[in-house]
Amino acid sequence: MDFSLTGKVAVVTGAGKGLGRAIALAYAEQGASVVVAARGKADLDTLVAEIEAKGGKALAVPTDVTSQQAVDALADAALSTFGKVDTWVNNAGGFIDGAMKDWTEVDAASLDAMWKLNVSSYVYGAQAAARAMKQGGTGGSLIFMSSLDALNACPGGEGCYGAAKMAITHIARTLAVELGRFGIRVNSIAPGIVQTPLLEHVLTSDEAIADKAKFYPLGRIGQPDDVAGAAVYLASDVASYVSGATLLVSGGAIFNSDPFRYLSALAEEA
Repeated sequence: MDFSLTGKVAVVTGAGKGLGRAIALAYAEQGASVVVAARGKADLDTLVAEIEAKGGKALAVPTDVTSQQAVDALADAALSTFGKVDTWVNNAGGFIDGAMKDWTEVDAASLDAMWKLNVSSYVYGAQAAARAMKQGGTGGSLIFMSSLDALNACPGGEGCYGAAKMAITHIARTLAVELGRFGIRVNSIAPGIVQTPLLEHVLTSDEAIADKAKFYPLGRIGQPDDVAGAAVYLASDVASYVSGATLLVSGGAIFNSDPFRYLSALAEEA
């Protein structure tokens, strides 16, 4: 089987750090030309330089994914530079502090911000990607970065985030049906805890990392390259008949949170 992406063009959002950066590097290593997007230009320039130093092709496009106009401009930049889009990874997203509370305490502004960053931005990306891929006429692979939080209850602060990730998982499945006739495959990846800058506030020490690893049957938390490997698979022709799937990259874990620990804390408060 050939996982090569030679001749393909991939767009990766949230590519400045963490999972997006790892995916962009993996795509370039497999031969793809990569269009990398994030808010921070300096991180993107560093990434492009690293890819080009290894003989790859990359384009940095600073992008605010919560702006539909900016996302459309990202697609236009990819088309004008490389002539097509074969793969689009909706990866940019994250936490909104005001929404990391019990559901009964989340304020309206934080809820709206969480939805705009983690749901609306993915719809904008899917629409832009679909237009670009239809223009190419040869189909493509659209990948949504979901989360293990989408698949279980997330009491104690991650409920809003988990709901957003479940929403995009559902959108991805629906798009797989709507876009299949154009040869466009749509899948989502659901990682567990991965050691990235997004979780620096949680993975603060070796002890904290070891504590989280207890939830994972393989005995460790994830690394960005674990997720990047799944993204290479879904972008490659090896996955040409895979669409509408949610690929768990979670070390065998089904649950990412411990509701019993949360309930114990509530009992102690009472």
